[in-house]
Amino acid sequence: MRFAISLIAFISALPVQAEVIPASSMVTEVTMHPDSATILRKGSVEIPAGKHRLVLRGVPDSASRESLRVTVNGVRQIGTVIRNDFTPPHDETAPEVKAAEARIEQIEQRIRTVRDDAAQARAAVAASEVSIEFLRKLGENDSMAEAGASALRDIARMIREEAGEASQAALDAEVRARAIEEALKDLNEELAEAQQALAAIALEDADRLYIAVEVSATEPVTSDLTLSYLVNYETSWVPTYDFNLLTGDDPRVEIKRSAMVRQETGENWTDVTLHLSTTEATGQIGARTLFPHLRRIEEPRPILKQRELSAAAPMALEADAGSLAEPVVEPPLITEEVMWSESNLILTYGEPVSIASGADVLKLQLDSFAEEADVQAVAVPIHDETAYRVASMVNSSGRELIPSSFATHYVDGQLVGFEAFDGLTSGQEADIGFGPIEGLRLTRDILDQSEGDRGILTRSNQRGDRVEIEVENLTEEDWPLRLLDRVPYSQQDDLEIEWVARPKPSEMNVDKQRGILAWDLTLAPGQSQTIQLDTTLSWPEDMVLR
Repeated sequence: MRFAISLIAFISALPVQAEVIPASSMVTEVTMHPDSATILRKGSVEIPAGKHRLVLRGVPDSASRESLRVTVNGVRQIGTVIRNDFTPPHDETAPEVKAAEARIEQIEQRIRTVRDDAAQARAAVAASEVSIEFLRKLGENDSMAEAGASALRDIARMIREEAGEASQAALDAEVRARAIEEALKDLNEELAEAQQALAAIALEDADRLYIAVEVSATEPVTSDLTLSYLVNYETSWVPTYDFNLLTGDDPRVEIKRSAMVRQETGENWTDVTLHLSTTEATGQIGARTLFPHLRRIEEPRPILKQRELSAAAPMALEADAGSLAEPVVEPPLITEEVMWSESNLILTYGEPVSIASGADVLKLQLDSFAEEADVQAVAVPIHDETAYRVASMVNSSGRELIPSSFATHYVDGQLVGFEAFDGLTSGQEADIGFGPIEGLRLTRDILDQSEGDRGILTRSNQRGDRVEIEVENLTEEDWPLRLLDRVPYSQQDDLEIEWVARPKPSEMNVDKQRGILAWDLTLAPGQSQTIQLDTTLSWPEDMVLR
């Protein structure tokens, strides 16, 4: 036996008078977490007075035994036994299986009827061919030579007319047979769909748990029973988004939220209430242990050349042998993970949901709303050759837009691309990209770069760079544009950095990032803008630039 566990008390045997009562339940409610799901099953069972064992059927082997909770109302629960060996066979004749098989049988019967009708039509073809063959042999009969000319003409006319009618009958019968067989194409497609539907149902695995609950009832009672359990790693859901930028005089971003749901629990969910939760039930639920942080100082060791290192290695091992006797134990380095969802957000889908195990990937449309947006072009010439359309918006919907690995971006309904989405809390502002603007062309050229005694500088502890940036509007509309570039920065007094930009930037240290510069421009159709950036770095002669 691979597994046997008692949640309350182990039941070794039952009194002779105790009755074993089978009890069925159905999945009615599911709360899906990112990598697990909490399943709720409900059922009803008639329990006579006395002590009995309820055998709860249908729970798949994917259920976590430790998480299983069983409640039987109106009786006293004594104990529960769970095992996955020697379990009763799974009922493969469920109503949906029977319905799918009946549909296949019906379609196959229709196919047989069509083939029979076609065969019957072709029987007329065969009969006509027999008549034609008889008439042909009649014309070849030697006794025909003794007939007179008039009789021969009448016989020839009769053979010709009869043969023509027989040939026409054969042709008509073949046409009817082919017309009948035309229906086979649609019927074969319908049969394939029915077989696929049955295959999806059949993906339910046959592995089921044996769950027995010993109960005691003082009087006959109809009990409602409830089972709940956790399924790990057999289910998943992820949010997806459609962002559609509507341009014009009043630009806005339409946001459609969806969820991609799949499950491979081993049983199909039919018309269940579905909740989508951001809580990672199998993840961290408490604060991590904080270890002391020991720091120490020591005399610097000389930096050896590679040849000296090779020669010194054996001696170093001998020298360190004594120190190995008393090792210094450092506390383990704990790398903390940041949860992708910081709050317990639960979304409940408004309609019953059905998902076949292992077959369906279901996309559920959650809701949609729109936010006003400011649209501008953003240019980063150091990386890109074109500017990109960016919409700045604030999430004023009151909804929590949780992170997603997949979001689709559109402009006026036209697809521009896909990318991950970092999420957006209520009231938070975001800049969302909506593809390149091919008509806003960027160039960034290094006109002069000097170091040491090459170029305009003569000292080896100085470096100079001259960069020219140009942006050109080849579109037919005005574009507000934010251009970003950078200059180096230093945290050392001995490394001096001077720079000059023409024209001056509109903003320095953008988003508190030192050395990031921004120019806010407006370019009319056909207009271009040039920016020149000169940078000089100076440092002591006994130092090197990194």
